[in-house]
Amino acid sequence: MDILAHALYGATLCSETGLAGGRSGSTAPRWFRDRTFWWSLVFGVLPDGVSMWIPFTAYTIAGVERNYFLHYGGGWLTVYRAVHNLIVPLTVSAILFVLRRRLFVPSLAWTIHVVMDAVSHGAGKYQTLLFYPFSSWGIEGISWWRAPWFFAGYWLVLLAIWILIAVWRRTEDD
Repeated sequence: MDILAHALYGATLCSETGLAGGRSGSTAPRWFRDRTFWWSLVFGVLPDGVSMWIPFTAYTIAGVERNYFLHYGGGWLTVYRAVHNLIVPLTVSAILFVLRRRLFVPSLAWTIHVVMDAVSHGAGKYQTLLFYPFSSWGIEGISWWRAPWFFAGYWLVLLAIWILIAVWRRTEDD
């Protein structure tokens, strides 16, 4: 799944502005003042930000003209697998549940990122290994970058969720 979709799905499902806010939604006057919205965005992009965009930035600054994603690997692939499994984000969420309960639900955006990557990445280098490093098992999903219908589909689902949230909250006011 693309990084923007990860950010918005995280905010949609794990912020008070989104679904996690229930029928009443955020107490912040506007979505951009809802801290859970921003934390959900951060947790939603964290796995890709840490494992892919840091080396991608260095790669771009160096002016290398090869396909970055084709040549991605080595230690960064290990980092990618370390942050794209279920063990790490669930552990972080459990720690936040104990230490910073307000960040617990937004932190679940990281787990959602991993699950969505599991179904939107096919076999190969970018396959999500759900229990890495203890297992190399992963779901053979649909490679979103090769399936325009899948790409369009997950954006339409996101739009539908926001429409349903708006309708759900509006019916409470009536």
